[in-house]
Amino acid sequence: MDFTVKPRRSLIVYLYSMKQVRQLKRFGLIQYQSRKQHYVVLYMDEHQIPAATTKIKKLNFVRKVEPSYRPDVAMNFGERVDQGFFKPTTTGAPDDDDEEED
Repeated sequence: MDFTVKPRRSLIVYLYSMKQVRQLKRFGLIQYQSRKQHYVVLYMDEHQIPAATTKIKKLNFVRKVEPSYRPDVAMNFGERVDQGFFKPTTTGAPDDDDEEED
C-alpha cells in the first residue's frame, strides 16, 4: 500500500456575518476563523478549489473569496542565500565610527 500526499490548498473566505460559519463546513475543513475580522480559512484538496470557489462566492453572506498562494511560493531559501540575494547593500553613508573628530 503506497502513501501518496494529496496536494491541498486553503481558501480565505471573508464574510459579512459570522453566524453562517457552520454552513462552510460542507466545503472543507475549517482551519481558522477570526470573529473580529470576519474571515474563515478553509482547507481542502487542490482539485476541489475551482468548483468550491464558485459555489462559495454565490452564497449571500460571503463578501470575498481568495485562494492561498503559499503552495506557489518557493520555500527553498538556501539557494538564494548562497547566490547573495540577501546581502545588504551599502548606501554610501559614512559609518558612525569614522566620525571621531574632537
